[in-house]
Amino acid sequence: MMICIQQDVLSNYDPMTEEQNMKTSPKQTIVASGCIHVGALTSGVCTALEVLDLTMGCISTSMLVYLSMAITPYQNKQTASKVESAWEECSQALVESMDVVHRKEMTRIQRRIMDGVAPYTRYVKTEKERVEGLMRLCDDCQLVVHSTLYAL
Repeated sequence: MMICIQQDVLSNYDPMTEEQNMKTSPKQTIVASGCIHVGALTSGVCTALEVLDLTMGCISTSMLVYLSMAITPYQNKQTASKVESAWEECSQALVESMDVVHRKEMTRIQRRIMDGVAPYTRYVKTEKERVEGLMRLCDDCQLVVHSTLYAL
């Protein structure tokens, strides 16, 4: 039963695809960061060769350096958030599946207990009805005795 739940929950999880995504994401980040570093280096060289205005060159070089430094943490945060949400979904699905199994098992156990106790329950019910009949008969007899005593 437990293996079936795990297979159902994890059936859409492909370790190869996940591994490929985990390898591709850092590669893309490094390439993007490197390209922006090249742009910053080009901007710095153009500023040094006075192709760009000194103020604009310094600003563009600084902006590109800071941008390239910000890409890696941003991408890491995005990757961590994707992995966390995937694990949360998997965990939620597993909890729901376990809850369904728990309810089924509790119902099955309750039914077995009730089936096991049923003969005793029937016996108690029959005896209760018999005792109640005897009590009514005793009440009727007592009324007859009282009415006979009062008549005398």
